[in-house]
Amino acid sequence: MRDKIKTAMVLAAGYGTRLKPATDRMPKPLIPVAGQPMISYALAKLQAYGIEELVINVSHHKEQLIAWLRACPGPAIKISEEAQPLETGGGLKQALPLLGNQAVFTVNSDIIWTDDGPDTALERLARYWDDAKMDFLLLAQSKARAIGHHGGEDHLFVRHDNTFEWNGREAPYIMAGIGIMHPRVLRDAPDGKFSVKVLWRRALDQRRLFCLPHRGAWYQTGTAEDIRKTEAEMKAKAGQ
Repeated sequence: MRDKIKTAMVLAAGYGTRLKPATDRMPKPLIPVAGQPMISYALAKLQAYGIEELVINVSHHKEQLIAWLRACPGPAIKISEEAQPLETGGGLKQALPLLGNQAVFTVNSDIIWTDDGPDTALERLARYWDDAKMDFLLLAQSKARAIGHHGGEDHLFVRHDNTFEWNGREAPYIMAGIGIMHPRVLRDAPDGKFSVKVLWRRALDQRRLFCLPHRGAWYQTGTAEDIRKTEAEMKAKAGQ
């Protein structure tokens, strides 16, 4: 049995521009979805998995988010503060001193997911992780079943030859905002603001980026319309 992953980083520092005007007065991760701050869903999944240490980056309205996080029960939380949001890659690089030297989960704070059966997404990712040949193992979601996905080039990273449990009927896939990363990829990463896709491309070229399709529902709550659709779907599924 593989060792459990002990650390996770939740990316929570963005401006949440597409959720204005709500994010004019509060950080995006605290915007409610079905009565709970959207970040709480990811934290609950990580806690259920057994994460021992959380790293969370903060920036926009950071005082509110830090206060909320300090009141959360569960594993120890380390805060990585950004004067201005550094995007996904820059946020990870800034947090490097807090991440240690072992593989970590990375989760976007605006992602909500359910698991189909007892074999959870986090457990499946951890089971497939191979430190010797991987720098990234990223959860993928069937584009046809992705609520809140708004285009982009994610599908270019999810290929038949780098994806476990590939299902052609479910393709194309998009990135699910959940995965495992080894902090070594950050040591020579650029400073400042940049997208984590810079690191994904490098790892893909080196054949060190792999993907695993998700089993279950998946929602990205980046806009007010996304939140409405997510809440409607969650309500419908709860009534089944």
